[in-house]
Amino acid sequence: MLFRGPLRIMDRMQTQAGSGVEMETSVSEHYAALTERMEKFGGDLLACHFGLWGPDTTTDQEGLLRANHTLVQGCDLGAGQRVLDAGCGVGGTAITLAETHGVHVTGLTICEPHVAVAAQHAEQRGVGHLVEFRHGDFMDLPFPDASFDAVLNHESFCYAEDKLAYLRGVYRVLKRGGRWQALEGLLSGAPMTEAQEAFHATARRGWRMPPLEPWRDVLATLAEAGFEGIWEQDLSAEAARSTGRIRNGWLLLTLMNPRAGGLNQASREFMEATVGYDQGLQAGVFTYRFLSGARPA
Repeated sequence: MLFRGPLRIMDRMQTQAGSGVEMETSVSEHYAALTERMEKFGGDLLACHFGLWGPDTTTDQEGLLRANHTLVQGCDLGAGQRVLDAGCGVGGTAITLAETHGVHVTGLTICEPHVAVAAQHAEQRGVGHLVEFRHGDFMDLPFPDASFDAVLNHESFCYAEDKLAYLRGVYRVLKRGGRWQALEGLLSGAPMTEAQEAFHATARRGWRMPPLEPWRDVLATLAEAGFEGIWEQDLSAEAARSTGRIRNGWLLLTLMNPRAGGLNQASREFMEATVGYDQGLQAGVFTYRFLSGARPA
């Protein structure tokens, strides 16, 4: 979501059926235009996602690291294991996992220019031998059966237009006992006002994604795809500290410079989407969840 690598191409200008939301460029084109911003976001972590603020978190960097740790909680990762980062962006999460756990990580993105960018950062960080990046669509995972010990979606599951088809693909490439885990923005299930529907539309346009889904529906879809040990954790309050800080920084920038500091159109749309998501999160119509399920052993 927040600067994560897109996974499903929506070609040319289009209006998604029944949504009234026009997408003026494809997902891959939109995120290619965001590459420079993505490399800067999160500093050395290349952490292009929201942070999570726990009781002891004091800085944005700590929040980003807490999010990376939360994403893999319960996976018991170690050397020799293989992980798929589905929607790897410019490589931040994949590189951090390799550094922290010594696992082999494959990063997959639909945005082809990000492959070379991520690979360069991995080499510079000394984990090029543990991380590989590939161009591809996660709706048609280009991997053999039982390839991975874990499949992760760090704010990228939202790009799956067919959640059941995607999760069935994940189930196929997971080893027995392997886990799928995600950190994701979703709908809370609360009814939305017209203004809150507008927040949703703004987020969808600026992130080039399909409509968000209610979190309970995702749990049901996981079960339908064959996963067991399904559980979730509501992290909305932790994420809201991050989204609120980003919103305030953006509003200050636009107040000081109505042209938003010379950012390109993709960056402006993206930041407007983040503000829209924050407004919906603060209002309780959006939620931010940790989701997990395992392929039976």
